[in-house]
Amino acid sequence: MFTTNEVLPEDLIIQILLWLPVVSLLRFKYVCKSWCALINGQNFINKHLLHNQTTSNKNRNAGFLLIQRQKSSNDRVFSKLQYESLEILSTQAVPSPYFGIPKHIQINIVSSINGLVCLNLNTANPDIVLWNPATNETKVLPKSGISYPQGRTLTRDVGFGFDFKTNDYKVVKLLEIFDPDSEYRIDDINYFYAAEVYCLSTGSWRKVSTSAPGYFMDSGCYKTYTKGMFSWSASIRDDLDFFPGILSFDMSNEVFLTTTLPDGDLEDPNGTWRIFFVLNELVSLVTFGKDRERLENCFYIWSLLEYGVKESWIKLFTIGPLMGIEKPLGFWKNESLFLRNNEGQLLLYDPSAQKITNLQVDGRPMQMITYVESLISLKGGNDLEEQGNS
Repeated sequence: MFTTNEVLPEDLIIQILLWLPVVSLLRFKYVCKSWCALINGQNFINKHLLHNQTTSNKNRNAGFLLIQRQKSSNDRVFSKLQYESLEILSTQAVPSPYFGIPKHIQINIVSSINGLVCLNLNTANPDIVLWNPATNETKVLPKSGISYPQGRTLTRDVGFGFDFKTNDYKVVKLLEIFDPDSEYRIDDINYFYAAEVYCLSTGSWRKVSTSAPGYFMDSGCYKTYTKGMFSWSASIRDDLDFFPGILSFDMSNEVFLTTTLPDGDLEDPNGTWRIFFVLNELVSLVTFGKDRERLENCFYIWSLLEYGVKESWIKLFTIGPLMGIEKPLGFWKNESLFLRNNEGQLLLYDPSAQKITNLQVDGRPMQMITYVESLISLKGGNDLEEQGNS
């Protein structure tokens, strides 16, 4: 009896399998033991991811992961959108660790890297979950267990990124430590900041040796990740005052950088929203007015060329004025911008044609990120080089 490997050379089988989506590869693991071993092997997993990330295949295999609330039930679901067509490929429930959580608690996508998605809840000390939507593998991160004799800890926010030096995935947690018996908590003497890092390869938390600078997380905790740097919208302390900016964490060197925001087009008399996305692999800022009663709003887009250098902000373009827009959700190709209008619909604005298209998504979009499917496992780190760009 001939086996499949005797009919086709293994190298040819690998080249064929590299073109298949994850859902097909998961089925083909049951063809025979040799295929199962091949598809589960770290070498093939890495090759499959690199194949999906090549320039010629990236848009074909990439897409968007969208959290939305269904109109009928108000339940949260995750939908995958194909990158080129923006059609919904599939919709699935929240990961099993979040089954049964109250509907008023928001699930946040921290970031997505190489098919792994980091999620957390908008609670004081939330369960942090790593999730591969393609394989449906989940991992609830353990509590750190690190004690701070100086006072009680409060998790301000988390970040998720890739360490290019060690080829490892990391979750960073920003902590505020304060004395609960202190009369004035806003006094710098009574509280300070710290950070902890969880490494997927070790499965444990440890303290970050460099101290976190003084900051206040902005309302909404807008954040983004690109090229080994995770950034949060924050107010940065400078002497005795705070200035709007971003707090960034270098996943490889485990150091913090702060960058104040540029001057101009940032302040609205009724308040200003500042949201960060990735555009052309750069941290990019979108600012717009908070007044939802106004009929029109303008959106100002900036990109940061160098972390820590305020003068490296460059203004790219202005969108609008547009009517009935609640908030931006992210960028698509050719600097097109996803928007949510006041009716909770997902729109796409094309700046070159100055045209708005309703994408006809049946639900209220809450958050969306770029996403590429992979076979990457949550059981530990991997050996892949040149990861972390997705």
